Amino acid sequence: MEQEQHHHLVFENSYVRAYYVEIPGHESTLYHRHDLPYVSLPPPSSSALPTAPRVGYTPGGFSHAVNNPSNAPLQNVAVELLRPQGNARNRCMEAIRGQPLNDCDKPASPSPSLPLHYALFETGEILVEYWELSPNSATNPADTRLDMLVGSLSGITAVDAATASPLEAQAGLTWLPAGSDTIFKTGAKSGGHYITIKFKDSASAQASQ
Repeated sequence: MEQEQHHHLVFENSYVRAYYVEIPGHESTLYHRHDLPYVSLPPPSSSALPTAPRVGYTPGGFSHAVNNPSNAPLQNVAVELLRPQGNARNRCMEAIRGQPLNDCDKPASPSPSLPLHYALFETGEILVEYWELSPNSATNPADTRLDMLVGSLSGITAVDAATASPLEAQAGLTWLPAGSDTIFKTGAKSGGHYITIKFKDSASAQASQ
């Protein structure tokens, strides 16, 4: 995939290899191969909060070309997963096509004063979650034991963390290691949302240190 001119490598570590993908109107990618599974995320946006996050999971092992027949550019973020994933299952959205939803933890009546937070899907290696904040609000410090990649940051005015990679603005990605005590904040006029990919293997790595 790194040899396809519309895929631009923006972040890489031992867990992921992330590409910002932009296909201008009426263009097509080269025929290329995806050997690894990957998560597809929307890039950051200044538009209103979506009714449902546009996130997908593909197990890899296929070749294709993507055509953009519209006038507008087609933009996407493809996060290749470098480690074995195991079984994948949907939680609150159909990221894996043709599979039912399982163990959805989305609240039926979310509190407007608290961030909306629920799992989208997971594999044996990752847990993908959606977060939505109201205007002029902040999350509690997330001192998680897991490393995570944060993407699709839209409407978030500040990311306060003890340790974090610089925000890759074009793709809207930032890497947060375990124990970063991260706080996400929104401005006074609009809410925000983001998606986290948590890496389950990082728990054992932290325990061995």
